[in-house]
Amino acid sequence: MLKLLIIDDDEELCAELGEVLEAEGFKVDIALDGLQGLRYLQERQYQIIILDLKLPGLNGYGILKDIRKTVKPLKVLVLSGRPLGDALLKEDGVSQDEEEKVLNMADIVINKPFMVENLLQKVKELALPIVEQSQ
Repeated sequence: MLKLLIIDDDEELCAELGEVLEAEGFKVDIALDGLQGLRYLQERQYQIIILDLKLPGLNGYGILKDIRKTVKPLKVLVLSGRPLGDALLKEDGVSQDEEEKVLNMADIVINKPFMVENLLQKVKELALPIVEQSQ
């Protein structure tokens, strides 16, 4: 059973995604802010992360950079609440160049709003090589 971590501050979305993914056979943990997500990543083993970029505590950009520096290879699906390439909000604290570099570290980027079925399909695409490798 693959372990998946959802890091997003939208409780309703996390609950819905958690139910759908568990019904598909994933073991799902949920972190509602960046610091909790980082703590889970340090304490537990995951194969796939669903990561929102705009989070309280520590934003998704910081988490993604940390994942790629310190954690074993993980598949990362990034959720963005604004169209990528749009001007960044000042409170994001991330330059356009830095955003591009960080997003290149993601395996898949999906804009919100999205269809849950589409996200599920992308998660399954990320999971397939992991499952094949473990057989």
